[in-house]
Amino acid sequence: MPPTLTDPRGGDSAEPRGGGASMRRVSAQESELPVGYPVEWEADVVLSDGGTARLRPIRPDDGQLLVDFYARVSEESKFLRFFAPYPVLSPRDVERFTHVDYVTRAALILTIRDQMVAVGRFDRVENDEAEVAFLVEDSQQGRGVGPLLLEHLAEAARERGITRFTAEVLPQNRAMVRVFTDAGYRVSRQFEDGVVLVDFPILPTDTSVGVMERREHRAEGNSIRRLLTPERVLLLGPGRRIQPLADTLRRNQFTGEVVAVATDEAEVTGVPVIASVQDCGDPLDLAVVAVAESELGGVVIDAAHQGAKGMLVLSPSGSAAASRGTVVSLARAYGLRALGPDTLGLINTDDAYRLNVTPAPMPRTGRVGLFCQSAAVGVVLLSAALEHNIGISNFLSTGAYSDVTGNDVMQFWEDDERTAVCVLSLDKIGNPRKFTRIVRRLARRKPVVVFSPSRSLRSSPQVRGRSSPVAPPEAIDSLFRQSGVIVCERRDAMYDVAKLLGRQPLPSGPRVRVITNDDTLAAQVTAAAARMGLTPNEPVALPTDTGPDAIVDAARAALDDPVNDSVLCVVVGVYDTVASDAHHRLSALADTTVKPLIGVFVDFERVARRATGTDGPGQLPTYASYGDALAALNAVSAYAHWRARDPGAVPMLELDVDAARRIVHDVLTDAPEGRAMTDDEATALLRAFGIRAVPRYRVSTLEEATRVASRLGWDVVLKATAPAVRGLPDLASVHRHLDDPQEMAAAWADLGRLMVELGLGSVDDQALAEPVVQATMPPGVSLAISSVEDPDYGPVISLGLAGLASDMLGDVVHRVPPLTDVDAAAMVRSLRAAPLLFGQGRSRGVDVARVEELLHRVAEMADELPQLSEVVLNPCLASTRDVAVLGARITVLPTREVRDPQVRAL
Repeated sequence: MPPTLTDPRGGDSAEPRGGGASMRRVSAQESELPVGYPVEWEADVVLSDGGTARLRPIRPDDGQLLVDFYARVSEESKFLRFFAPYPVLSPRDVERFTHVDYVTRAALILTIRDQMVAVGRFDRVENDEAEVAFLVEDSQQGRGVGPLLLEHLAEAARERGITRFTAEVLPQNRAMVRVFTDAGYRVSRQFEDGVVLVDFPILPTDTSVGVMERREHRAEGNSIRRLLTPERVLLLGPGRRIQPLADTLRRNQFTGEVVAVATDEAEVTGVPVIASVQDCGDPLDLAVVAVAESELGGVVIDAAHQGAKGMLVLSPSGSAAASRGTVVSLARAYGLRALGPDTLGLINTDDAYRLNVTPAPMPRTGRVGLFCQSAAVGVVLLSAALEHNIGISNFLSTGAYSDVTGNDVMQFWEDDERTAVCVLSLDKIGNPRKFTRIVRRLARRKPVVVFSPSRSLRSSPQVRGRSSPVAPPEAIDSLFRQSGVIVCERRDAMYDVAKLLGRQPLPSGPRVRVITNDDTLAAQVTAAAARMGLTPNEPVALPTDTGPDAIVDAARAALDDPVNDSVLCVVVGVYDTVASDAHHRLSALADTTVKPLIGVFVDFERVARRATGTDGPGQLPTYASYGDALAALNAVSAYAHWRARDPGAVPMLELDVDAARRIVHDVLTDAPEGRAMTDDEATALLRAFGIRAVPRYRVSTLEEATRVASRLGWDVVLKATAPAVRGLPDLASVHRHLDDPQEMAAAWADLGRLMVELGLGSVDDQALAEPVVQATMPPGVSLAISSVEDPDYGPVISLGLAGLASDMLGDVVHRVPPLTDVDAAAMVRSLRAAPLLFGQGRSRGVDVARVEELLHRVAEMADELPQLSEVVLNPCLASTRDVAVLGARITVLPTREVRDPQVRAL
């Protein structure tokens, strides 16, 4: 049966689009599985806009799903699939398509909200050859569904011994061949009997492996797992560099085999020494190298030929770009994952491996995963972890320009059972859209703690010197809060949070009971808890001479009390050992509680850092300062609240993305370096996304303004739009309700005088004000909605009141796409001026649902079109019945990679 692909665009996210404003959710309903059903082929996948979908093999009981799906597919897509009109599936078709053996015939379906939205299948025609076919619901086309199905089908087929795919394609459907070639396959094509015959091997190539690692979660996680679980490690470099690594591996009882190549022929003790990489014999898993930049290329190639799966380049880089080009390009060409240059190394505390390829001592085994980039930051991060006695599951320092990114590591952490808390210190982000989607998904499963991204990333000279728009630091903080990330401004605070998350359950709310052995301290701690945003219940102030048993009894009672969500014990030891004794007994209690129990011990013996052995669930998080403990508890409570709330759903909207892309393409064809859109172009673009912009007409003379006003039937607005007067309400730049030529003439004269006042021209230079004429709209609240394509974080959407409230008072809220209904509602309600929108006081209120819908449409536009450097809709006049866009400024720039294209952006 002739296959076709109706999804031409790659991507990372899918959700149904189309009529109505319904919401989509995925059901977890399961039925009895057929014999031979490959459970391992199932996957939760994230497509281009961050929504989730379920990919799984088709089952015999999917008949009705298939029929319903097919009914929603357009006649054109059906024609492309079957090469002829095929309006309905027959019962025989349904039987054949849903009953497969998963060996010679297999099919994978994509479901969203219990609806099938796509299907891909292969049918074996020879022992090692199969015919492949796809059908994607029209609402899903352009979401990367086709490439995702192809990757999973190819993997499934390889498991069944199939090495080649064939397909037949109608000439007008070039998308199928393009998807195959974009995936890295060597495609051969022939034209016979009016169709294109496509044939290609599906065995992994250097390119196809790279593409699948970028797009497919399981592959990305596995690639990091292989780095952390080597069985054979090669150390290569001068003896003085590799001897300490050999000693560290031996001292920490690395369970695998280690061999060394001393490039200076120096003696290396404790491990076998060989003359060259070629003499390795058995295949390598991990190559750890410290060689000159000029030698990196040969080392990468030699290691790859010996079967190495990963490489650690410890060498500092004198020329980051040159080293990056050598390591990254060769690693990808030869199928390696590479960390470095300038990486501190790797740690895996799992007893099955005991891998430590860093200069640091082996930390405690625990549940916290650590990620950083440069070696210098790695030293700071690891030394702080050791100082705080934090138990580590794994540590990765990738280097500042590495093939491996934080995205890869987060993909690995999501499935890593040993990592329960994810801690990142970020210098830069590779693919911002992918980063935000991965971190949002990861935070739903595991806490993510990030060191001060807004301040550390926004303070660099590179950011300050950029000419393209960037989101402000407060927008970046909002981005991380929206994604559920716990942001810390100090690394000590980061570990305070990680300690609590790794050892105790999440609190169910902000209510905390403070127990202490001092009246004055009880009042101070309670007041501090309230200041930080927690809800302190009445404290328990025990006498100063209270023994440890009484403290534990009070803690047990507080934990049993349903009014408490967490319990904080602050014990001060003055002349006795009460702090030490209480620590011991509270540690035992912490292992039995279902609520977080926290200990603060203040004495002269540093009780708080005595813990030894494996760090993990049931242990007591201890602090030397109640302020640190409360700050950590507040951060964890906020995260627990975010995780417990309904994330919402992205509404399905009627959009014409293809038309919008054509408009952007035409602008960039006219101005390859980018430019501002004209009013007509901006209006057409907004129309493609269902946004109504009230037409405005630029005029340069009084006569022209009068003609336009007459054509509009009067009751018009004349306003200046020049940058010098934009957004300044104190200036006489807007003249409303002009009803006749005399009023227009007076307003026109006022614009001339305004130019004189601003020193921009004479009374006859009204054209310098860039005046426009526009129909008067019903009264309402003026809003400003904008988006910025931030080079580090992707699209950032902002909402505020138009004018001074946004510009001077900072009453602006920010979010990133994809925008759920919960996100949009929170944006509106987070404004300090929100009462105006809801009709409180003397305000009539506005149609808030229309405001939220406009936010969704702007978010979709920004997410779909990264070429939109900046979109400013100001003012948007919200009334009780509508939201009208009265002004739109849209700047288009060619899409540029923030990092070199060779740097992996997964």
